Amino acid sequence: MGRPPSNGGPAFRFTAAEVAEMEAILQGHNNTMPAREVLVALAEKFSESIERKGKIAVQMKQVWNWFQNRRYAIRAKSTKAPGKLAVSPIVQIESTPVRNVPQSIVVPAPAPVGSVKGAPDNPLSEFEAKSARDGAWYDVATFLSHKSVESGDPEVLVRFAGFGSEEDEWVNIRRNIRPRSLPCESSECVAVLPGDLILCFQEGKEQALYFDAHVLDTQRRRHDVRGCRCRFLVRYDHDQSEEIVQLRKICRRPETDYRLQQLHAVNEAASMEPPKSGMDSVLLSGPRLNFEGTQKPLGKDATMVAPNANLNVALLS
Repeated sequence: MGRPPSNGGPAFRFTAAEVAEMEAILQGHNNTMPAREVLVALAEKFSESIERKGKIAVQMKQVWNWFQNRRYAIRAKSTKAPGKLAVSPIVQIESTPVRNVPQSIVVPAPAPVGSVKGAPDNPLSEFEAKSARDGAWYDVATFLSHKSVESGDPEVLVRFAGFGSEEDEWVNIRRNIRPRSLPCESSECVAVLPGDLILCFQEGKEQALYFDAHVLDTQRRRHDVRGCRCRFLVRYDHDQSEEIVQLRKICRRPETDYRLQQLHAVNEAASMEPPKSGMDSVLLSGPRLNFEGTQKPLGKDATMVAPNANLNVALLS
């Protein structure tokens, strides 16, 4: 489901055999990013396969992004917040716009260059940086140095997670350094609203990278054993292309945490209320909060339903 890339070409996809091989390597590395040499070797191997030889070569960045995306997905499934939210379809969060105001980023002191070599992959990277080479965002492994430029904005020399020194880049702190975006658990789809700035995984003809995007519309679907089935219409900031994506491709901004905190508080309050009696009555989950207001479905025949299969309601007879 979704729209084709703006260049009209087919979206880049790894083959089933390539995905299986990378899955095995990721498991062998205990869900940590493999060494750069492994990623380069995989890219070269895939490019020389019968299916790809003589066509578009697989880039190391594409392999790296697959591992990063997969690690995000696994981390989101395995990371369970205390008191996991049980989202009721009748509980709605007040939609307070999350504005993109400049933030004061406190950048850690640069690490000695010698200490970077052989440093373990940090699964809890606190920052992400936007590369001027492709406009995509990458996790920061470490900050190597800093300087002031004529524009007055300070810059830092960034070592991107999973990349070597040849990919180090000077990055503007105010515009292109920020706290890391957060992968979404299935229950957190309710915190992704129209108008939100998100980090979205875009798979194009020649690349598959994380770019800034804005949510235009949402289609809520009932969850099942596979997790979240909702769909999100997004517009990428860098090329203005639009696409319908699943939650697994979205990383939300940390500024949206307050919405989940509101939901958690509502569900906690609901769990402490005594059951009500009456024929076919529904146990309401505390105060009703305005979540998204009026929301248009993505398709004319689409039905807006509860976003979570584990509903916090009780039918009484």
